[in-house]
Amino acid sequence: MKTQSRFMDNVKSSYLVIVIAALGVFAFISAVLIAWPALAYIGSKLFN
Repeated sequence: MKTQSRFMDNVKSSYLVIVIAALGVFAFISAVLIAWPALAYIGSKLFN
């Protein structure tokens, strides 16, 4: 029973890591897409 309990803890923690990583990727992509017009505007002012 102790081995099964440890296995379930490992599964839960790895599931939590996967969920947090997926949310992090989603947040990063969303931030880039939201900020893209401002970044493009600043870049065009700097390089022109």
